[in-house]
Amino acid sequence: MDKTFDFAKNEPLIYNKWLDGNAFRAEVNPDKKPYTVIMPPPNVTARLHIGHAFGLTVQDIIVRFKRMQGFEALFLPGADHAAVATDVKVREELKKRGIDPNKISDAEFLQHVEEWYKIYTEQIKEQMKRLGLSCDWSRFTFTKDPCAAKAVDTVFNNLYKKGLIYKGSRMVNFCPGCKSALSDAEVEYKTVERTMYHIKYDTITVATVRPETIPGDVAIAVNPKDKRYAKFVGTTVTNPLTGAKIPVIADDYVDMKFGTGALKITPAHDMADAEIGARHGLKPIILKTEDLTDEARLRAIEVLKKSGALVKEQKYTGNISVCYRCFRPVEPTISEQWFLKMRDLAKPAIEALNNGLAIVPKKYEKIYLHWLNNIKDWCISRQIKSGYKIPIKGETDTLDTWFSSALWPFCTLGWPDNTPDFKYFYPTQTLVTAYEIIFFWVIRMVFSGIEATGKLPFERVVFTGLVRDGQGRKMSKSLGNGIDPVKIIDEFGTDVLRFSLIVGTKLDRDPRYSMEKATLTRNFINKIWNATKFFENMQTPAVATPAPKATALRPADKWILTKFNNLIKSVTKKYEKFDFGVAAAELQHFFWADFCDWYIEESKQTNNPEVYHDVLSAFLKLISPIMPFVTENIWTEVLGNRTSLLSATFPIPNPKYNFPKEFKEFEQHIERIKTERNAKSEAENAVKKIEILKKEIARGEQVLANKGFVDHAPKELVAKERTKLEENRKLLKELGK
Repeated sequence: MDKTFDFAKNEPLIYNKWLDGNAFRAEVNPDKKPYTVIMPPPNVTARLHIGHAFGLTVQDIIVRFKRMQGFEALFLPGADHAAVATDVKVREELKKRGIDPNKISDAEFLQHVEEWYKIYTEQIKEQMKRLGLSCDWSRFTFTKDPCAAKAVDTVFNNLYKKGLIYKGSRMVNFCPGCKSALSDAEVEYKTVERTMYHIKYDTITVATVRPETIPGDVAIAVNPKDKRYAKFVGTTVTNPLTGAKIPVIADDYVDMKFGTGALKITPAHDMADAEIGARHGLKPIILKTEDLTDEARLRAIEVLKKSGALVKEQKYTGNISVCYRCFRPVEPTISEQWFLKMRDLAKPAIEALNNGLAIVPKKYEKIYLHWLNNIKDWCISRQIKSGYKIPIKGETDTLDTWFSSALWPFCTLGWPDNTPDFKYFYPTQTLVTAYEIIFFWVIRMVFSGIEATGKLPFERVVFTGLVRDGQGRKMSKSLGNGIDPVKIIDEFGTDVLRFSLIVGTKLDRDPRYSMEKATLTRNFINKIWNATKFFENMQTPAVATPAPKATALRPADKWILTKFNNLIKSVTKKYEKFDFGVAAAELQHFFWADFCDWYIEESKQTNNPEVYHDVLSAFLKLISPIMPFVTENIWTEVLGNRTSLLSATFPIPNPKYNFPKEFKEFEQHIERIKTERNAKSEAENAVKKIEILKKEIARGEQVLANKGFVDHAPKELVAKERTKLEENRKLLKELGK
């Protein structure tokens, strides 16, 4: 064996060997139960980041574990065209190259989009392979592939025929940056400092942060309980920018304590105002989006100042709506769009929690239900060039990317055709994804799957946290704390990245990652490697070792076999519950502390290679779903197994190797050794202490014997030295010297 595991040489060789042998291929197999994991398709907007690496590693652990348990395990990979985000990215790229995206034809722009898709899809596939993912690459699907396109057309037409898709003018969120409508789920809120403008409407002063929308005002609203404005209700005031007379109305929505207690109502450009306007039968005035810019705001302020309508300006901290992709302020506006009726579709998704759908961790059930119980019709149309065109003749709008992504679990398996793959692998078993897209994607897959196929798309959804840096901060470009997973692989290897991402994590928390975790994992892999070298040096054949006989077992053998039986039970249970972080920590502790620190030390005195071989072999199986490369290398090259660990059977506890009496006795033996070591250490420390005290006492006696110091030094300092000398003499006496 080499001094250390050469990951740079061996990992590519091992992975290519798996690929050449179709080791990841899943087939319809009536003799096995299927276990399907459909990969959440990463957006082709950029390379994979550390968060992707974490989620994909969790998925791969599940698939490898289930494959070893005897399931026909399918891990189906793919990528998402992410129409809106890709549209923005391509526009930015074209501008960098000196090309104005608005001055080229649609066909030329879409050609650039296709080139982008091709480049990033290939990069993402290569990154996935570097992560060691055991995907069935023959099934790699892109959300613009023909199979996905067929599913999109079928679902849209079915929903349209049922009257669940309609076109209408309604208040929607519009992103000036993406130049497209957004759904409610695509809007985030950001706290910023803004300026509040106090503006006179004749006798009533209104506070607003958006004076540019004043031309769209149709009323002034006050709270009916507000005595300050009671006499004005039913009268009219003058719009300070248009001169139009608008009514003063009373509505309970108005907060008497906020601003001036009077609210200007602009139904066409504010969600809350739209509801107030509808209650009072007010006709909205729709302003052009291009008239609602920062420049328009400055012009409005200038006019208001000249007319004397602007009373004062003050700083104000509050939330604004921003696009979740480009983070620019969102403009609520009335627009003609396509919508999907959600009330009837939401009901079976709500009932799904009682009909077989499991959410892990369970705490996310409340979030899932709250969103569905308060759901609004989904705006599914977008005003961008790329993406799926709405399949209505003459329609230029495209579909929201999430509409096609919602079909992912079944369009990838051949639906709408009733293919053998669809019948065998669907419904899928487990979806693993980040909790932040529960609204965007997970819920939409649930109701889309039920509506299209009559079945849940997956049996359970496992939510993972968001990877943060070592200080618990979200990784970002501005902080400069992002970590490229490929750089970790280049420096430490894939096994190090995978294990260090997983160990110690909990599903209900955001995991932290730092380079220190990578270094510690490298040390752990070196420990496994060196323990294997120790076994190799035992002068006995490593292949086809017979099972050890109970009569030939030493106390240490019986202890480690019992300990390992317990480990198998615990790790299997953790794997089944997706508690991989704790399982990884248990595996590390067992190997480092129990196997190496105690059992190997015993083995150096009297070898029992059969037990050593059995425990080492089974340990490699237990940890291989997390750490597939070094385990595969040891399994085949050192232990001489002809078949891959991929097809090995996951360990199960052996009842013959439970020795409770001997286990307890050896545990007591370990405790005695620990006690002796501690006592020895304490004795040695008592000797690091006695010598120091003697020196301190000699120094103190010398200082106090100096008449010049005693006579001239500050009294407090002399007293301090005397006290210190007496305390040191007392301590030395207590130590028996």
